[in-house]
Amino acid sequence: MTILDEQFYSELARVESSVPSNRLRWYLSAIACLAGLNYSEEIPPLYQVLLKSYIHKDRQFEETRIIREGLTKALGVIGAAKTGVALRALAQATPDILRDSKCYRENENPDIASRRGKDLVKSIYGKDPDTDPNPTRIAAADYDYIVLGSGYSGLMMAIIVKEKFREANLEFQVYEKNHDMGGTWLVNRYPGCQCDIPAHNYQYSFEPNPYWKNYYATSEQIHQYMKDTAKKYDCEEYFAYNHRVVKARWEENDKKWHLTVEASGSTFVDVCDIFINAGGVLDNWKWPDIEGIGSFKGKLMHSANWDQEYDFKGKKAGVIGIGSSGIQILPQVAKVADHTTLFARSETWITPDPGVSQPGVGDPEVDEAYNYTSKELNRFIEDPEYLLAHRKSLQNARIQGFKQFFLGSREAEESFLHFKKTMEERLGFSKKGRTIAEQLIPKFPVGCRRLTPGQGFLESLLQDNVILEWKNLDRIIDSGIITKDGRHIPCDVICCATGFDTSFKPVFPIIGRNGVNLATKWENEAPEAYFGITVSGFPNYFSFIGPNSPISNGSLVQAIQMTGIYIAKCISKLQTQSIRSMDISLDAQQEYNEHSQRFLEKTVWSAPCSSWYKQGMANGRITAIYGGSSYHFIQALKEPRWEDYSFEYVGSNRFTYLGNGMTKREVFGKAIGDTQTLDFESYWQLFNLPPILE
Repeated sequence: MTILDEQFYSELARVESSVPSNRLRWYLSAIACLAGLNYSEEIPPLYQVLLKSYIHKDRQFEETRIIREGLTKALGVIGAAKTGVALRALAQATPDILRDSKCYRENENPDIASRRGKDLVKSIYGKDPDTDPNPTRIAAADYDYIVLGSGYSGLMMAIIVKEKFREANLEFQVYEKNHDMGGTWLVNRYPGCQCDIPAHNYQYSFEPNPYWKNYYATSEQIHQYMKDTAKKYDCEEYFAYNHRVVKARWEENDKKWHLTVEASGSTFVDVCDIFINAGGVLDNWKWPDIEGIGSFKGKLMHSANWDQEYDFKGKKAGVIGIGSSGIQILPQVAKVADHTTLFARSETWITPDPGVSQPGVGDPEVDEAYNYTSKELNRFIEDPEYLLAHRKSLQNARIQGFKQFFLGSREAEESFLHFKKTMEERLGFSKKGRTIAEQLIPKFPVGCRRLTPGQGFLESLLQDNVILEWKNLDRIIDSGIITKDGRHIPCDVICCATGFDTSFKPVFPIIGRNGVNLATKWENEAPEAYFGITVSGFPNYFSFIGPNSPISNGSLVQAIQMTGIYIAKCISKLQTQSIRSMDISLDAQQEYNEHSQRFLEKTVWSAPCSSWYKQGMANGRITAIYGGSSYHFIQALKEPRWEDYSFEYVGSNRFTYLGNGMTKREVFGKAIGDTQTLDFESYWQLFNLPPILE
C-alpha cells in the first residue's frame, strides 16, 4: 500500500506537462523527500504514475531517459546507493542533510545500504519495449560488475570505466582487501624492493611518468605512480578499501555472481553480472615449509610482511631464498647487520646491469646505483620526444630479447656466454668468488628461471660478513638455523624471502557451473585458462594474469592494458547485444592450451630448472608463461574470437538488440557525416580492424 495519496499527486498535475524541466524538478524534490524519510520504496510507484499519466506517449522515450538520469543522480546522493558512473559529482552540490550517510536505516552499514539502493534502481529501471525502444548499440541492460584488487589491473579497469563507459547503464565497484591501492607494491616494502624491469617499461603506455628517479623504480615510487594516476583519472571513488572477498558463487537461477564480502567485522553479499579477478599472482605470500619455523624466538620476517622499524644494526641475520626478493634484500641487510648468512638452493642468472641483455643499447645516463642523473631527469621532463624515444628503445630491446628464449638459438647461446662472463667477472677470482661462481652460475639456459638485475647482490656475497650456505638448510630451532652437516648458525633475525603461492589457485572459493570450485580444480590439476583471462564453466568471470600469461618478457603492464581492453569489449558485447552470459567453450580452452604447450616445449622454460613458472618443479608443466612474446599477446587479443564462446541471450530472439533500427547518433540528432572521406584508405580504416598478427 502506497503512502502517496491524491493530494500528493495533485501538485504534479499543476506542473505544465509541456515543460520537462519543471516536471523533473518536482519529481526530484519528491524523491529527495521520500529518500530522506527512508521511504525509498515509494519511488517506483511514483515513477510509474509519472510515466503513464503525465508524459505524452510521443515524448516517453526521450523524457524517461532524462528522468532516469535525474533519478540516478538523486539516488547516488541520497538514496543510499552509489549509482551511476559519471553522475556522482552532484553529491558535492547537495546539502549535507540529504547526503546518503544521513539516510541509512537503523543497523544498516554502507554496503547494505548500497545494495538496497541498487535493487531499488533496478526495480525502477524495468525496460518496456513499447515506451523505451533503445537504439542500436546503446548499452540497454543495467549491469553490475565487481573487480577484486586495486593494483595495476584493477586500476586499469577503473580507468576504462571512467573514460569509455560514461554513458553505460552499469554499476562498478572495486573491492580491495588492503587499506590502500597498489597491490604487491603496497605490501612489499622490504629494503631494496624494486621492479626488476626498467621503470619506463613498467607504467601505463598512455600515462608516461618523466619523474622516475631510478632506472628500476622502487616499490614506493610505483605505488605513488598508481595513486597519482588514479587521482588524474578520478578513479579512486570506485575503490572500497578493507573489503575482502571471501567467496564467489555463480547462480544459474539469476545468471549472476554472488560475492561474500568481509568488511568492518561483518559480512554481506553483493551481486553482480560480471566478476573480474584482478588480484594477481603475487598476492598470497607464504611462509616456507621448514621444520621448526614456529619455534624460533628471534625476529621472524617475510619479504611481503616486512617490519620497517626493525634495526639490523649489530644483529646476526639469516636470509632464506634466492628469488627476486632475496637477491634484493641481501645487499641491504649486509650493509647493516654484523653478520649475514644467505641460505640458497637454486642456481640463478643475475642479469648484466642495467638489466637489458646487451647493455649500452638505448641505456640512459645513470650513476653507479643506476639512478638517473639530474641532467637525464631534466631532459625527460623538458623534452617529451626524447623521453618517448627512450621508452621505445627500452621496449624494442626487451621485445627483441625474446629470441634468446628459444632453445638452441644463436641468441640463446650468446646470452648464456654473456651472462656467465659478467657473473664470473663480478665475483672475481678469489677462492671465495670462484667457489660461489661454481655454486651459483647455472648450467641451464638464460631465462629458465626469472631474470633479476640484482644490483650489488654478487658483490655483497664477497663481503667478509656474508656467508653463502649452499643447499645446506636442515631446520630452524629457537636460536637459529641448523645446517644439514649439523652446524648451528645463530640468528637474531630470520628473513624469509620465499615468495608467494604462485599456483594460480584462488585463495577463496570461486564456484562456477555445476558446483565446480576453481580453487579445488586447480589444486588437483594443472591450471588452465583461455589467454589467461576466461575459464570454461565460469561464465562472466574474467581475470588478469591468469595461467600462461605474458610475464616473461616485454612490459607486463602493457599486457594488463590489453587484457583490460579485451574485457571491456566483452562487457560491451554483453550489454549492447542483449546477452545474459558468455562462457568460453571447453574445446577452445583445451585447444588453446595444447597449442601453447607445444610452443613452450621449444623454449628455455622447458629446460630442467626449478621455477615458479612450472609450479616449483624442474620438469613440470609450464603454467605461468604465455606461448609467445608479450607483443604477440597484445596483437592476438585485438580482435576477440567470439566463435570460441557460448552465449545465453536475454530473450528468445538474439537480434532484439537491434532495437528501433536507428543508431544512437540518429536518435539524438548527432552528425553522421563521418562516412564521407577523402580517399579509400580513410574509408577502409573506419570499418576495418587491424590484423590479429602483424
